Amino acid sequence: MCVIAFDFDGVLCDSSREVFVVAVDTLAVQEPGSNLLGDLNALRDDALAGGNNFRSHELYVRFSDLLPLGNRAEDFGVALRSIEQSRIIESQPAYDSFYAEVPESWRELFHRRFYESRNRLREADVERWLGLHRPYPELVGALEQRSGTTRPAVATAKDAQSVHLLLAELGLAEIFDPRLILDKETGVEKTVHLRELQRRTETPFDHITFIDDKLNHLETVSGLGVRGVL
Repeated sequence: MCVIAFDFDGVLCDSSREVFVVAVDTLAVQEPGSNLLGDLNALRDDALAGGNNFRSHELYVRFSDLLPLGNRAEDFGVALRSIEQSRIIESQPAYDSFYAEVPESWRELFHRRFYESRNRLREADVERWLGLHRPYPELVGALEQRSGTTRPAVATAKDAQSVHLLLAELGLAEIFDPRLILDKETGVEKTVHLRELQRRTETPFDHITFIDDKLNHLETVSGLGVRGVL
């Protein structure tokens, strides 16, 4: 039997709204003097209220354009910092170069505070937090149709608590074996997730398909012999 591993954000659900809200909340804690916060907070409030005006604003467009170039929570802060500094980033090497310029201590602090901000938002009103995530309506049916011939798995940098809550909300909890849900604690690189997935399922790498929305991840895991789908 083949294994199909899914990244979470942008693949199993559209979490761009939630990521933006939490990233702005985190920036407000980490850089309260940021000159972006006036506009960002207005966009954040629109997103949180279920509006869509934020999506066409230049700041959000620039932020969302940078998302495929990162991997972990600190990348949201790096993206906002590059926008604040008016840096033009149009490629993975350019992003990686800017990322390296940002002090490691700043990145690590943003990473920790991002999850603290997410936890506060989720604990304050879990239904509102869940509502920030939008489903892909045809996904449940497609996975159910493939259940007899494939083993679905999750390989994500998201935290486990969020993943399990959202799988239940999206009607996907019964489809995924909990042992095959690999979260941010598994490792930083997707190669680590897929090596662990191969170990747990005893499936040859060339019988594993990985679906992600970030080309750099797919390029990395291709060295394992995994089939990548963008």
